[in-house]
Amino acid sequence: MGGIIFSYRIAYDMGFAPCIDNNIFTLACCKGGQIRNGKNIITGLRYRVGQHYYKHPDDEIYLFGIYKNGMLYYARITDVVMMDEYFSAQGKSIYGHRTDQIYDAEAGILKRNDLLPHIHPKGSVQNEQDRNGHYVLVSRQFTYFGENAPAIDAEILRMLPKNREVKSYADSCSEYEIIHSYGMGLIGSFQGVIGAPHDSLYD
Repeated sequence: MGGIIFSYRIAYDMGFAPCIDNNIFTLACCKGGQIRNGKNIITGLRYRVGQHYYKHPDDEIYLFGIYKNGMLYYARITDVVMMDEYFSAQGKSIYGHRTDQIYDAEAGILKRNDLLPHIHPKGSVQNEQDRNGHYVLVSRQFTYFGENAPAIDAEILRMLPKNREVKSYADSCSEYEIIHSYGMGLIGSFQGVIGAPHDSLYD
């Protein structure tokens, strides 16, 4: 069994992406990829993690979320499901009512619903970028600090993404153990939600 850490910077912390409802962590929207010159560039966090999860099912996968140079969360991925499964009626019954359930899966097709239209941009381009993620990342072993996010040590910060790109660290590289030990040292143990998001979903 191996291990890998994926790290990325978060532009907004509203409890939507990641969603922390019901003390379950999910990334179901955003982080899917980009559209450049009308073409899908599928390089986003959800797609990369989902691909790794299915290609290396025995690996332990961790996410290190950064917000304004603070550690917003550290999470161990415990499940990865396809978007149409997560947004189906059955998926919604498994995970309960969640803020990020902005799509409905009908006959394998994801359709944007209007439950909370103001928290996530609508439109065909945004919807396509969401769908480019293919997967929903789920964690039941995480610590989400929210507005209590501790500042990241400068030495560690130098190893992490400077911009909004995704970086990964396999356990074959020295950075993996340094970052993992640091993350676990800050959280102590996986404690779930211990702080509110920085920003409100509602204006």
